[in-house]
Amino acid sequence: MKRLVLVGPGHAHLYVLEALARAPVPEVETVLVSQGTRQLYSGMVPGWIAGNYALEQLSFELAGLARAARARLEPSGAAGLRADKRELQLGDGRVLGYDVASFDIGSLPAGIELPGVKEHALVLKPLERTLTVLTETAWQSGPLLVVGGGAAGVELALCLQARTGRPTTLLERGEEIPRGAPRAAQRLVRELLARRGVELRTEAVLASLSPEGARLESGESIPFTTCVWATGPRAPELFAGSGAAVDAQGYLAVEDTLRSPSHPELFASGDCAGFTSGQHVPKAGVYAVRQGPVLSSNLRAVLTGQGTLRPYRAQRGFLSLMNAGDGTAVGVWKGLAFHGRAMWRLKDTIDRRFMERFQRLAGQLPGSR
Repeated sequence: MKRLVLVGPGHAHLYVLEALARAPVPEVETVLVSQGTRQLYSGMVPGWIAGNYALEQLSFELAGLARAARARLEPSGAAGLRADKRELQLGDGRVLGYDVASFDIGSLPAGIELPGVKEHALVLKPLERTLTVLTETAWQSGPLLVVGGGAAGVELALCLQARTGRPTTLLERGEEIPRGAPRAAQRLVRELLARRGVELRTEAVLASLSPEGARLESGESIPFTTCVWATGPRAPELFAGSGAAVDAQGYLAVEDTLRSPSHPELFASGDCAGFTSGQHVPKAGVYAVRQGPVLSSNLRAVLTGQGTLRPYRAQRGFLSLMNAGDGTAVGVWKGLAFHGRAMWRLKDTIDRRFMERFQRLAGQLPGSR
């Protein structure tokens, strides 16, 4: 039998597992490697913080999903890759060989190497640990600091402020809030943060964290009781020294077929993939979702030796929805920006449908397999 190893239960791999549940590939053993036994959906975490959801509504057990796809679950995570030997080192020290391996492990938050960050900040990944610590600390008194001015940072700042009523500061090293958003969205978000009493600090470069506060490169210190780290992405460490080709930032290099140019038995999708063709693929979950069917088709073609590989073409844009924590949300679409309860209802509907689809597959909802 051939062995397919799926490293990470990211968005694209969820669709691969769903396809395998519907139509297994003959004579192929599938192994799902994950960090833990439960998958949390990051898109609903701000809603959990705001009190919109219970934890079970944004999570599902990976054992049920693996069982539906007739896969074996290895929950100790991946610690190393030796691409030339077709070997993956697991977190518990064992070595897992493969015929084909696919990576959908996301990215790491940038800047965690700064002094004091690992000791004094709640870094969003891994999510399981972050939610546990938030449960214990975030509802206490004292100022909150959110570092990172992307969509995730904006959502977290608004939802934390809504839930706790604590003084909240949002820190961004660049000028834009949210980072990379159209001007209409930036104006709307700035106005919303101001109305909600969230202090916005742009062009503020962090130097270090300590129990006394966040020290900026300017020398200023910002006090905090809880600091949440929500910066932009950087490449996972797994690919460095693996022997597989990486792009200039260290992400696993892939062609438009999601296949490695140096090792044709390797595939990658989602945030951990770096496209060599030059097509622009932002690090956002909606792109990984669209990659899922392409990845599933191409893995099947390689494993069976039948069919041709399909290219992935990134969509030109997407609807961005940010939870404001007070029963409203911000929507951004093709340069336009909207705010209100209708945007929240739309986001809530989309997120619930996504989760329920895979919770049902994992056997956690009525009508499950």
